[in-house]
Amino acid sequence: MEIIIDGQKWDVAGYPGYLGKHKDAQEEHWNKRFGANRWQLLWMTASGEIWDYPRVFWRIYVPGYTHFFQKQPTWARWISQNFAYTYDKDLIGRKEAFDLQALYGKPGVANQFHHVALNEALEYVLGLPFKEAIPLQVREGKTGTNKEEWPLGWRFSPGRIPTTRPDLIPPTTVKGWWREGSIEDFYQKAKVLLRKVGHE
Repeated sequence: MEIIIDGQKWDVAGYPGYLGKHKDAQEEHWNKRFGANRWQLLWMTASGEIWDYPRVFWRIYVPGYTHFFQKQPTWARWISQNFAYTYDKDLIGRKEAFDLQALYGKPGVANQFHHVALNEALEYVLGLPFKEAIPLQVREGKTGTNKEEWPLGWRFSPGRIPTTRPDLIPPTTVKGWWREGSIEDFYQKAKVLLRKVGHE
């Protein structure tokens, strides 16, 4: 399948799914296989639209968290009234916790951004400002460990938050730790590896 982006031809080289801690090694592999700057990761919806990361963030993650907390106001108030903001894997400050680029696409750092969508949804979309000084870790618990050992905010993991646009999730065979129909399900199933066609 050939795709035109900014006048340049690309074709689909695969659906890589979840990368996690292997992100850097996988990117190095693609650099060697295709050449640096001759591949990219984007998202292809079920309708064939090509999205970049900010579009996924604002159209899938923020609406997903917003809708979830609209239906779960008790949890929304619990977070906003008892914590300063939320974070994922790496403890960060408030400024970074509201910056969708702070922990995304950085060498040596796993991509982390769902907490930014949660923070945006609560404080700016729903108007529930955070009131306390301690941040809340929002991260899925490790499989096989006791729930008492899981991060306090595990239930707000992106793999548990339903997407408001399940119709846009493509029928790829990518599977992982997340629930079907979640915002993470869209992110992983729609993620597509594109390879540049031709030579410059």
